[in-house]
Amino acid sequence: MKIAIAGAGVTGCFLGHMLNKKSHEVEIFEAAKKDDHWAVCAWGASKHMLSKFSQDAGLNFDDYILHEGKNLRMDLPKNKTENLILKGLVTYNKQKWENDLLKGLTIKYDYKCDGSFPVNNYDYVLDCTGLHRTLLPRSKEDFIIPAYEYLVENINEEYNEFYVIGYKGARGYFWYFPLDKGRGFVGAGDIDRKYFGINEFLSKNPNAKIIKKIGRPIRLSPPKRMEPFYVGNIIGVGESIGCVFPMLGEGIIPSLICCEIFLKVLDDNPRLFNFSDYRKKVLKRFGYYDDVYKIVRLKMDGKLSTLKHGKLLMNMYKSMKEEEKRFGFEVSLTKMRKLVNAL
Repeated sequence: MKIAIAGAGVTGCFLGHMLNKKSHEVEIFEAAKKDDHWAVCAWGASKHMLSKFSQDAGLNFDDYILHEGKNLRMDLPKNKTENLILKGLVTYNKQKWENDLLKGLTIKYDYKCDGSFPVNNYDYVLDCTGLHRTLLPRSKEDFIIPAYEYLVENINEEYNEFYVIGYKGARGYFWYFPLDKGRGFVGAGDIDRKYFGINEFLSKNPNAKIIKKIGRPIRLSPPKRMEPFYVGNIIGVGESIGCVFPMLGEGIIPSLICCEIFLKVLDDNPRLFNFSDYRKKVLKRFGYYDDVYKIVRLKMDGKLSTLKHGKLLMNMYKSMKEEEKRFGFEVSLTKMRKLVNAL
C-alpha cells in the first residue's frame, strides 16, 4: 500500500516506522522545518507501555530514559498536598526516540498539509497532525485549553521529582517534569490563562536558564467527541481524533494505543481497510475517557457532585485502576476522592 502520513510527531513517527517494517510505501509530511521540528510535551509517560512499543519498533527503551520517578507531589487548593507513589512514570529523550523511528524514512519537512494535499495519489492518508487535525473536518465538540511550557536547565537539586499544582475547579494545572543534569520542563495549562506556578517556580530557581519556550494548547476532548475519524481515504490516528486522557492532557500512550488499533485493522485487510471496524474499536478502547471528560467539565462548571455523579467517579476509578501500569502511578480511590474534593 502507498500511504501518506501528515505529521511527524509521536503518532506519525511510530506509524511510519511500523508501516515501513510491514513493507508499505510510506511518505511523511511535516509542517515544521527540519531544524525547527521539536518533540513537544514534557516527555513523561509510562515506562511499562513505552518499553512495549519500543520493543515492537525494534528499539531498547532503556537507551532513552532520562529520569525514573518515585514520587509525584501534588499541591492542591486550600494548602493541601497529596503524594502519589510512582510505578514506572519516567521522562525520556522523546526527541531522540522520534528521530530514531524516522531513520530511513522518506520525510518532507516544511510541508503544510491542507485541502490541496494530493490525497488521490495514495491508498490511505493518515492525519497525525494532533491538535491541528488539518485534513479532517473540525469537531463541534472539540475542547482545548491554552498552555505553554519552558525547557529549563540549572534547576536546583531539590527539584528532582515530579511536581504538579492543581488549580481550583480543575481549570488547569502546573507541572514540573525532571529530565537529567538539572534540566526539566516547566509549564501550565490554564483555561483562564493565569498559568500560576511558572513564575513562582522560576523565582525559586534564580539560576535557571530557559532553553526553549513551547506554546501548545492541550486537547481534552476524547474520541467520542472528535468524530469523524475518517473522510474518504483520510484516516485520523492519535491525538487528531482525541486520543488524549482528559484529566491529564496526556497523549503519548493513548496515541500509541490508537496506532496499535489502526495497524491491527489494516493488517486484517490492507487493500480494503475496514473504516467502520476501526471506528468501533477506537470508541470501545477509549470509551471511559468520555466519563473522565464529563467529570472534568462538570468540575470546571462547578456542578460536580460526588453523590449525584458517584457512578461516573467510580467508573473512572475502576477503569484507571485496571490500567495502573499504563499510567505509571498508583491509582488510589482514597486519594482520588481527596483530589476531586480538593479541586
